[in-house]
Amino acid sequence: MRLGLSQKLTQTLKMTPEMQLAIKILQLNSVELKSQIQEVLESNPVVELDESAETPNELPLEKLEEQLPTDGSISSVEFQEESRNDYGIDWQKYLEDAENTEIKASPNSYNNDEENSFENFVSKKTTLKEHLTHQLSEINLNPTEQKIAEYMIGLIDNNGYLRTSDEQIAELLKIDISIVTNVRKGIQSMEPTGVGAFDLKECLLIQAKDEGYDDDAVIKIISNHLEDIAQNKISNIVKATGYSIEEVKDVIDTIKSFEPRPGASFASSEEQIFVTPEVFIEKVDDEYVVTVNESDIPKLRINPAYKEALKTLDKTQKETSDFIKNRLESARSFLKYVDKRKETILNVTKAICEIQRDFFDFGILHLKPLTLQDVATMAGVHESTVSRATNGKYAQTPRGLFELKFFFSGAARTQSGDDVSTIAVKQRISDIVKSEDPSKPLSDNTIVDMLAKEGIELARRTVAKYRIELNIPSSSARRKK
Repeated sequence: MRLGLSQKLTQTLKMTPEMQLAIKILQLNSVELKSQIQEVLESNPVVELDESAETPNELPLEKLEEQLPTDGSISSVEFQEESRNDYGIDWQKYLEDAENTEIKASPNSYNNDEENSFENFVSKKTTLKEHLTHQLSEINLNPTEQKIAEYMIGLIDNNGYLRTSDEQIAELLKIDISIVTNVRKGIQSMEPTGVGAFDLKECLLIQAKDEGYDDDAVIKIISNHLEDIAQNKISNIVKATGYSIEEVKDVIDTIKSFEPRPGASFASSEEQIFVTPEVFIEKVDDEYVVTVNESDIPKLRINPAYKEALKTLDKTQKETSDFIKNRLESARSFLKYVDKRKETILNVTKAICEIQRDFFDFGILHLKPLTLQDVATMAGVHESTVSRATNGKYAQTPRGLFELKFFFSGAARTQSGDDVSTIAVKQRISDIVKSEDPSKPLSDNTIVDMLAKEGIELARRTVAKYRIELNIPSSSARRKK
């Protein structure tokens, strides 16, 4: 062994500052993007609000169909800014000077003030939605019902109430009301006790039954005399129930010990993240039209005065010239990738909409299997781009507000080479078991053969896995003599 110097040539992948900026902007939801735009307006003098730009909402919905392409395709509107592409500057030269770029997305850069901020040392408070979602796997719901439960949890307000009726949810998702009722009961079995109730009476009844008060004074008074309790009309309760004043007072004390707002102990309304739809999916005649929500996003442009200033500055004003050029490069990159973000989200949503059309037409039971790769292929982007474009982004659809991630699910392969949703396969297995002869239950191998006749190819271990996930016992355990 000996000490010495040696040279080694290696190749490594490194993202350019522009690539980092593109990824950063794509990941932002509309609320975060608006905040980022405000920061750019305050920090970069060459960027200004484009007050002459028309907002998308100025176009009436009935006029939207008239502007659709004749071939049925839906393309995004190009953001045109003539001064955005050409300032007479060698952009490649100034791109190399990453240190002078106004907007950076380098993961190694940080702000000392942000690092030492007190908020960075305080643990994040769990929201009610997160708390309930974590409990989904613990309740007895099949995969389809779990998807419905995800949607219903999103409807619960900050106080823990689900004030949308079962009839409204069933009509919206095109499912039987008994399924919605069963899912609501599952949610109401979660912690905190009383969550998922439609009103105060139901919330208190759930808590009373959880405490073991069944068919007694507490249940009766909650069911019939909440108004009297609120108005302190104890005598009315005594006359109506026949209980003594002492008994009624004890019951009222018990009722007052319950929590009327089961969701209040979680993140307060000031800490909640308010959801703004990223895209709108509207049905126009027989087609679904996807539009990006730009109603609350400020329109930006580059002040043309700085372009003219560059032409008049001489070589003795190099410092001023460099300052303007660096700000122009920064502004150009930011505006370019804001436009690219819009285009990517639009294309990704259009691909999702095309694949999941049956969901929009017929309801959640028709949700098709979908992977990131499927959407990436249709949209002409990478899988990671689809993941970033859908994470934390919401779509306002004819069936309600859904996170774009909601539309992705697993798949099973059929003999014809087509995919069928695992949700649909599990439902078919459940139906087969329900229709079997209890004295001669079907084995997993028999179920495999029955599915194969229907064109669905599954291994025996896969059927066993799905059966366990559906909480269906083995054939020997199901046998009834």
